[in-house]
Amino acid sequence: MAPSRGNADVDLLSFPTRLTHVLDAHQGPVHVVRYNHGAKYALTGGADRTIRLWNAGAGKEIKTYKGHGYEVLGLDIAHDNAKFASCGGDKAVFVWDVAAGTIIRRLHGHFGKLHAVAFSNDASVLCSAGFDAKIMIWDMRAASRDPLQTIKGAASSITSLAIPADSAEIVAASNDGHVRAYDVRMGRATDDLIGAPVHAAVPSPSSPKDTLLAATPRKLLLIDRQTGQALQTFTGYRAPPESSSSRLRPAFNRGEGSVLMGDDDGKVWAWNVLDAKVVGHVDAHKKAVTALEMNPNGKEMITASLDSTVKVWSK
Repeated sequence: MAPSRGNADVDLLSFPTRLTHVLDAHQGPVHVVRYNHGAKYALTGGADRTIRLWNAGAGKEIKTYKGHGYEVLGLDIAHDNAKFASCGGDKAVFVWDVAAGTIIRRLHGHFGKLHAVAFSNDASVLCSAGFDAKIMIWDMRAASRDPLQTIKGAASSITSLAIPADSAEIVAASNDGHVRAYDVRMGRATDDLIGAPVHAAVPSPSSPKDTLLAATPRKLLLIDRQTGQALQTFTGYRAPPESSSSRLRPAFNRGEGSVLMGDDDGKVWAWNVLDAKVVGHVDAHKKAVTALEMNPNGKEMITASLDSTVKVWSK
């Protein structure tokens, strides 16, 4: 990943800082936000046990999904946008029909709260992970209630999952200080020791096999996936206390010339990838930022917070 140079550098470094909408329908902390494929709509989930569908650009709520008995911590949307998966304190995975607003399947097998779910690119497979340190792989085409496969590699809670575009690889971050990647088709696994609890691992959108962001309580790292070494270290943000359930989730800006992440003070920080210097920051929320999503067009950003609000930002 190498951002281009020249007059385009300003666009590669700039990020949305103009507040356009405050979405305040959640009745409690909001833990997760995800754009749909096409990035016109977004899903949010939180402590009020609801999932909400928004037209982010218009600032309008479209639908509320109710069915969870505990907080919602993880969401992912199938590539065709027809269904999505959710997880959280219920210790189960819920699969929903977007249009009907109904639960299609409930998947049981984990024995602790779940932090993350991730669909494969064709949505034939769904992965889930959380407190029990296991990744369960579910066959969405089969009627079986049992997981297709269970991966036991982590020594502590798994905090995030990602399946990059056009890939069969599962990238998992863990509180045991490792980022692990599993190529299920090839039966191959890689393990990068970060050395501190990893709140999230986010592969590069343009070159997921080469680089990823690993968020730890004190440092945000740009990792070379071929060597496992840190290419860049970003600091200056305020991390949540160890007792907090808040997790840091970074994002690449459009063009990947800069990276962004929210912190425990409610700020969103942006850093230059080339020199790790702070490009700027926004006082986004009154409490900790729990989630941040960049629109692929680079012109819009959504943040969520413990202050019960979701905010939409534009350039």
